[in-house]
Amino acid sequence: MIFSEKNIGIILLILVIVIGIILVIFGIPILKSPTPSVSLTKINESIVPKGTIIHLSDKDFEEFPSLAPVIRDNTQRGEIWADGIHYGVKLSWEEREKFMSKYPIPSINRTTGKSETYFEYRGKYYSYFPPTLP
Repeated sequence: MIFSEKNIGIILLILVIVIGIILVIFGIPILKSPTPSVSLTKINESIVPKGTIIHLSDKDFEEFPSLAPVIRDNTQRGEIWADGIHYGVKLSWEEREKFMSKYPIPSINRTTGKSETYFEYRGKYYSYFPPTLP
């Protein structure tokens, strides 16, 4: 017999490993983990919110291009909530890592449950929650 049970097992193991490597290399969605997203809410109020304000610049949108359609370009539609317009912004994994290291986890008001850390861009304010998985 040319192929023994041991040889067939080794061939099948090698085949599974090769297929796995091909799926990873070509980014086949079967093995991809979910895309992280950051939660943004454009504040309805016309006053400056109390809390920590992070002033965004065009450099921030170069670093985090996924934020540009919502904050800078105002081209993404959001959901209207009682406290503002809510957006779920998908980030690449690289953006998520940068985001987590650059922006602090927002402080939360214990009474209201709302974020007290805000992004500001050209007079508009956005509360945010750090990237989460869908």
